[in-house]
Amino acid sequence: MKIATIAQDPQCLHDIQKYLANVNMSLPMVAITGGAQQIPAVIEQEHPDLLLLEGIKLNPGEQQILRVVTSRFPDLGVIMVCPPQPQEFLLEAMRVGVREVVPTPINQHVLIDAVERFQQRMAIAKAPLHQGKILAFMPCKGGSGATFLASNIAYTLAALENKRVILFDFNLQFGDASLFVHDGASATSIADVTRQIQRLDGSFLSSSSIHVLPNFDVLPAPDEPEKAAEIKPEHIQALMKVARKHYDFIILDIGRAFDAISIQCLDQADLIFPVLQQTLPFIRDAKRVINTFNSLGYPEDKIRLIVNRFGKKDDITLADVTNTLKLEVFKAIPNDYSVVAESVNQGIAVTKLARRSAVAKSLQEMAHELTRGNEQSGLLKKLFSFNAIPLMS
Repeated sequence: MKIATIAQDPQCLHDIQKYLANVNMSLPMVAITGGAQQIPAVIEQEHPDLLLLEGIKLNPGEQQILRVVTSRFPDLGVIMVCPPQPQEFLLEAMRVGVREVVPTPINQHVLIDAVERFQQRMAIAKAPLHQGKILAFMPCKGGSGATFLASNIAYTLAALENKRVILFDFNLQFGDASLFVHDGASATSIADVTRQIQRLDGSFLSSSSIHVLPNFDVLPAPDEPEKAAEIKPEHIQALMKVARKHYDFIILDIGRAFDAISIQCLDQADLIFPVLQQTLPFIRDAKRVINTFNSLGYPEDKIRLIVNRFGKKDDITLADVTNTLKLEVFKAIPNDYSVVAESVNQGIAVTKLARRSAVAKSLQEMAHELTRGNEQSGLLKKLFSFNAIPLMS
């Protein structure tokens, strides 16, 4: 790890260098007497991992310099050294990318602790991490039940399979996935996170989410549809990259539209679950959706077809669905309207509300199979079980 220190006070600069040298950290260090104007040149020329700053007042010009630098170099750690400041100052420092503030006069132990905390974060970031699996649920037609399935599979994976799970609601205009598993409101949404994308890490993502369970987070869609316009396709890759490092399963609830955001989500997904029911309009729209997947170049083994609200006595059989769509049915979820309606109305996951119901058992089987596939690469088998669920996307 390389440290660069920029200080206006020569004595402070000397103390910082002395304290770091005294603990024999064996770290390459660069020391510059100056102010915020020197920051860009030092970063470009020296490529430090950690930047220590003294004498910064966070006036508009200095804020802009820090904001640009931390946006261009998101892995750069910034520690500010300054006298004790009010809460408003500290919040503004965080907004422009400052990780910590060390008060003056400098205490050697406080400074070393701050540097060591950053070292630990670097070590964790560079450590090999498992790659979480991204599962995208998409309705073939409105009312298919894709949101119910996405939210309830996410809950079941966390509650019964003990996996760390996050659910992203990418039905950006009218998303309500969180209401299927949680009865509280959220102060933040996907739009709020992407607005501060330069701050994105595992901690920020988790702290911005609803905690349904200790190991199950939900990041809702914006409450106000116009905020959806703030979310850009390039944000999706950053969100998924961080989520993969910190969660076993990343569940995406995607709306029906094929737009730049949804296509980016589908591109990132390991498996895509188009959801339909056993009626002609659903099958007709499913054909269009699958043709679009083909035109986007998705291989057949990436697509897992789910038939929802399955009924054995329905006119259209699962064999009819397979023959028409030229795609095997991965899972059929039983039609158990009263249980699902109660679950949706109460905002309680069906696995928690009625664990022994046919719907819950079917979801549990699917979650277990997905977990086996995640833990044993290549062993994910296609299921063909005669079980299904109701509506509500």
